[in-house]
Amino acid sequence: MKTYYTQKRAQSYNQKWKVFSTKTHDTVFSAIDFTQVNKICENFKRPLRILDAACGTGLLLERLSHLIPHAELYGVDASEDMLAQAHLFLSAAHFIHTSLQGAEKADLPYEAASFDLITCTNALHNMNDPIGVLRGLRELLAPQGQFVLEDYAHRGFPFPWRIFEWFTRRMDPQHVRAYTLSEAQLFCREAGLQVIVAQNFPIDRVWRGWVIRAVAPQLQ
Repeated sequence: MKTYYTQKRAQSYNQKWKVFSTKTHDTVFSAIDFTQVNKICENFKRPLRILDAACGTGLLLERLSHLIPHAELYGVDASEDMLAQAHLFLSAAHFIHTSLQGAEKADLPYEAASFDLITCTNALHNMNDPIGVLRGLRELLAPQGQFVLEDYAHRGFPFPWRIFEWFTRRMDPQHVRAYTLSEAQLFCREAGLQVIVAQNFPIDRVWRGWVIRAVAPQLQ
């Protein structure tokens, strides 16, 4: 599979995209309801279970491991080279090499309602069936669980978006399409998720992003 996230690019990813990753992950953390996270730990007397879907080099899971030190961490990604980097500094997490599919449980080898927190960052733009994937990930949410979705945003006039996205596809052939916050919220609703928090945010002079926190109503 031809992709940007292999070999030397995977090895240098954390450094090259450090500012971008820090800004987007900071925003993801601001969207997580950590009060609810703590209640789950207290009520169920067990470690929190966290899944990062399309986890890349594991940067988000590594930061979560410091905030929630007793959590069980799981990550899946389609790039073996990115997962190799994740293994280097997060050996305690459970990583699986697989791609997200628009199928039951996103075609992942986990039981339904397994995870208290599911994150998916900077990945929606690479999905051929975003609604199907979100629907599958929703099935993996445990009762009272929360789903946090983040990606860079489609930008409108006067930003030269068509040219920008053309170059993006040249760099990463897996790129399908970037979405606006409104489009992402619609995808969540069609996947059976209830949006609780939705906001746009600036990343740098070029990139803009959005973040959503959602829950599965039938699991509340």
